[in-house]
Amino acid sequence: MSGNPVPAAALVAAVPVLAPVGRTERGRVSSATVPPGRALPDKVVVDFGWRSADAHLDLEITVRCWEAEAPPQERWLRAFCTERDIMQRCTVGAADWAAPAPAPDAAWSTRSLTVDGTARPFTVLTTGHSWVAAAVLDADWVVRLFAPAEPTGLTALRRVTDPDDLRPLLGRG
Repeated sequence: MSGNPVPAAALVAAVPVLAPVGRTERGRVSSATVPPGRALPDKVVVDFGWRSADAHLDLEITVRCWEAEAPPQERWLRAFCTERDIMQRCTVGAADWAAPAPAPDAAWSTRSLTVDGTARPFTVLTTGHSWVAAAVLDADWVVRLFAPAEPTGLTALRRVTDPDDLRPLLGRG
């Protein structure tokens, strides 16, 4: 993120940043994208337990603004999932950025998760390198969950309303 950092209070007031229900660790804002000419991000990534010695849930939650007249179709949610799986596979040398392709072992399913008390259908991609799920939050936002394997015990997400529930963005690019 370039320019001035967005204060955590402004971030959680404007963006539906999500956290897993029943977990106490603070999420780490690992990236936020602010489009040119705007003051607030249209995409925020928060990691929970990611790469920490005491991690009990390795989960990355991305919320992204959806600026279209109609909600995303299933194929877009699948592409959103596939994008993250390819990123993970390229990171571990199991795919090539020059010729990204779906994983040969890709398996698609659906799963219901509760988001702020409302059950939502998630499109789920499972491969040998990742578990990725995506859903429509509302007319303006979509969410994507990523973990190296399906997170045990994950049944619900909640909107972060307290800035102290987040650790600050590390570094600026």
